[in-house]
Amino acid sequence: MVRMRCREEQAPTGKHMGECIVSLRGWHPALAQAELSALFPQGKVKPLSSPRLAGLNCSKNASELQISAGIEAVFMDGVNIEWSNEEHVLHRIAEYLEQFPHNQASCAVHAWKHGEGIKGCSRTVIAGKVGGILSREGASIDLKNPDSTFGLLLDGHSQTVTFGWLLNHGPKGDSSIERRASQRPFFKPVSLEPRLARLAVNLACGPLANGACLDPMTGTGGFTIEAIMSGRHAIGMDLDEEMIQGAKMNLEWAGSELNPFVLGDATNIKATLPDDITSFSGVVLDPPYGRNSQGSMDHHALLQHTLASAREVVDGGLVLILPSEPRAEHLNHPLERSERPPLKHYAWETIEEMLNKAGWHYENAWYVSVHRSLGRVIVYATSAPQD
Repeated sequence: MVRMRCREEQAPTGKHMGECIVSLRGWHPALAQAELSALFPQGKVKPLSSPRLAGLNCSKNASELQISAGIEAVFMDGVNIEWSNEEHVLHRIAEYLEQFPHNQASCAVHAWKHGEGIKGCSRTVIAGKVGGILSREGASIDLKNPDSTFGLLLDGHSQTVTFGWLLNHGPKGDSSIERRASQRPFFKPVSLEPRLARLAVNLACGPLANGACLDPMTGTGGFTIEAIMSGRHAIGMDLDEEMIQGAKMNLEWAGSELNPFVLGDATNIKATLPDDITSFSGVVLDPPYGRNSQGSMDHHALLQHTLASAREVVDGGLVLILPSEPRAEHLNHPLERSERPPLKHYAWETIEEMLNKAGWHYENAWYVSVHRSLGRVIVYATSAPQD
């Protein structure tokens, strides 16, 4: 049985522009799928048989492909087929290259695997044979600096092979590692790692064209840094002048000269906003608790007032990050209600009641492990219609 995602199985006739297969990073495929759907709400995202693969309609020039935390690689006009044998896969690749030829570009072949890969299929051997097909079709093979790269992905979970021309030559290391929180000049142990902060911003705000990102409890600036570095407008707000100055240092360290940080109260956001930004496409919240909390308001009242204040200026998404008890990871799907771990400071019923009262609609939640005694829950909600 052959599966072809992004277009129906058919004989090669004409080029289907805008259709691709996206390979997702393995640190949290379910969150990466959610981020992809948020960044491409009109892209008809289609989950495939592997949690790390999805079909998508989009332009290859879409900036969202570059700013995603979860995208590993993009196969433009990609094909995904079940593994049967090497001969069949090579036949299908040869057919593909008739429809989507190299066009005299210098080429390389990049093969990689998800999980254990596919038994009986050597990515090195099959990559060499694909290189042979390209050579016989007159392509110039350049392994160091090719014009185009043909990708082969062997997915162990679904026992499928994905192939096609790669956007930007395929998978690279996670660039967020270069911006990891512990390397910033102003660092607190509770700081989120950049890849999670970037994903939270994208999930809350959606496409770049939607508008600005609101980070009303910015702390060391992690959310705002990721928003700015991805090309979004953003406002990072905090009651503590030390945090504002530290966040500015961190953003400058990350490579931006902008100053999106303002001293202000998350429970009264409208009063603090600069004149040039009055509405936002999304809000990201990682509330302080216990000794990390500022002010005299208890954390329950602080969160309730902040949720209500944010809803006054946000028409879009909310990502709320809450500490939880540790639990087994669920990396391939959102948490069912029965799977949600106990929260450190709230009951789940209380959180949903607070969201509803403030004008937010609970959509989904995901669990992220921190260490053996602590987890984080990523809660996603959308703005409910206001009376």
